[in-house]
Formats: sequence, structure tokens, C-alpha cells
Amino acid sequence: MSAKRVLVADDHTLFRRGLGLVLLNLFDGIEVLEAQDADEALAVLERQADIDLVLLDLAMPGMEGFAGLRLIRERWPDLPVVMLSAVTNSDDIMATIRAGARGYILKSSSDEALKHALLLVLSGETYLPSQIFLEGGMLGAQPAEEAAQIASENPLSRLTDRQRDVLVLLMEGQSNKEIARELGLLESTIKAHVKMILNKLNAANRTQAAMIASALGLPTAALPRSGVR
Repeated sequence: MSAKRVLVADDHTLFRRGLGLVLLNLFDGIEVLEAQDADEALAVLERQADIDLVLLDLAMPGMEGFAGLRLIRERWPDLPVVMLSAVTNSDDIMATIRAGARGYILKSSSDEALKHALLLVLSGETYLPSQIFLEGGMLGAQPAEEAAQIASENPLSRLTDRQRDVLVLLMEGQSNKEIARELGLLESTIKAHVKMILNKLNAANRTQAAMIASALGLPTAALPRSGVR
């Protein structure tokens, strides 16, 4: 992300300014604007027509019942808004997505998770923390309409067919060399696929990627076997 203008709206000054410094460190050419409540955020958006992204604190003044979020979405429907919160409850997370947010970032997130989330949102995707898929079998525990909505945000849907093949074998504990032999590809190609899989699943490593994929319902039997190992 470069040459972007980001509005950070949060009523805690230290957090707001600290996040601004993190963004400046993570991205080249970024400009960070600040607001301390929903009214000030709206005022900044009225003055600045070229803001690319809004990071909005879920609990700050003016956000009661997602009023601030909905107002921003009504006035600037093409402007991506990402919620910031310490709340990890899956119902609250999905409520913000239904209200129009393009992402939900936990305030406990690492710098790398934050960077991944913002790049994903700016590419047109919706970011959800992996906790929403890992806690209590979210996909299977919801009513049908809720499960359908969560499934639409399932990061597995972002994988190509080949990346799914690689992920299935990764879940079985195979090394890059073994996966390359299984699929008839170069090991360097497998390494590139694994890197993309980790990015798309917001996983820190292969083990976490396998755990997320399993929680999301990807079966290890999904890949037909050729008999060649």
C-alpha cells in the first residue's frame, strides 16, 4: 500500500497516535489523519475527498448501534471502513460486517496481521479475524442464513484450485519437496503457493494454516490420488 490516505478514528489518543505510527512504519508514502469520535470522523471525511480507507473504533462516542458506521457507508458507499475493537465475540464481529464494514481488526493483532488485513481490504476483499472460524465450529453452529453469510467470507474461497491441492497435502504433513513430487511441480512453485496460502488464510505458519483449513471444513481426502508419491 503506497500513496494512500487513511483516517484513524478512536477516542483514545495514545492508541490512535500509536496506530498511526505503526501504519507509517508498515507502509511507504502513507498519510494518516485522525479523529477522536464519529462526528469528527464525518467532518474530516467532508473536508477530505480523497481518503482511501477508514479505521473506525467500534466503541468510541457516536458509534452507538453502528450509527457512525452506517452513516459513513450511506454517504460514501465506495469507501472501505474497517472496524477496530478489543471485542472477540463472533456475533459482534458478524454484526459489523452486516452493518457495512469491510473488515474487523482486533486491537490485539500483530503488525503483520494488521498489514495483511489492510492490504486485503484495499484489494476489494473482506477481512475477518481467523478466530471467527476457529471458535466453536462457527460454520456448523450457526443458523442456515448465518452460516451462508460466514461461508461467503470463508478465506478458503480465495484459494485457487492448485492452492487448494497444495493445502490438502500440507494438511497431511507433507514437505514442499513431497508436495512437488505429488503434484508434478517444481519445489520453488510449491514454496510460492504456500506463501500465498499463508497470506490468504492470515496464517503465521504451515501448522496454523492447516488448523484454519481444518476448522473451515477442508477435507484431506479432497485431492484425488494418482498413486505416485
